[in-house]
Amino acid sequence: MRSSERRIKEFCARQVPTEIFHYTLSQMRAIDTLYALNRDTGTGVQLKVLAETLAITPAAASEMVDTLVRKGAIIRKSDQTDRRAVRLFVGDTLRERFEDCESSLDGLMEHFFATLSGEEKEVFCSVAEKFAAFTAEPDNFPGVDK
Repeated sequence: MRSSERRIKEFCARQVPTEIFHYTLSQMRAIDTLYALNRDTGTGVQLKVLAETLAITPAAASEMVDTLVRKGAIIRKSDQTDRRAVRLFVGDTLRERFEDCESSLDGLMEHFFATLSGEEKEVFCSVAEKFAAFTAEPDNFPGVDK
C-alpha cells in the first residue's frame, strides 16, 4: 500500500506547477482544504468554516487568506444571499490545476479498473469502503488526539 501511495504521489508531483513553491506548507494546506470544501458545492466557504476545518483561529485564517488573496491563490466574493458575508474560492489557475490532477487520477483509476474482472472490482470496492469507514473512526487511531 505504501508503495502505491508513493507512486501516486510521484504521479501527482509531476502535475504540480512550479508556482506551487511560492507557498508555505500551511498555505498549501489551506488552499487544498478550501478546494476540498468547495469541490462539491462550488458555493464558496466562509472564513469561519475554513478556520474551523484547519483548526486555527479565525484571526490566523484571516491573515493567511489575506496573503493568499494578494498572491492570487484565493478569491473573495460577496455572498449572494448575505451582502455582509464573504465567500472564499481557490483562484482559477490553482483550481484548474487541482481539476487536472483529479482528472488524471480518475483516468488512472479507470485504467486500473479495466484490468479487473467483475468479481475483483466488487472485492476492491468492498475493501476500499471498509478501509474508508475504518479510517473515519477516531477510535481506530490509538495515541492520537481526537
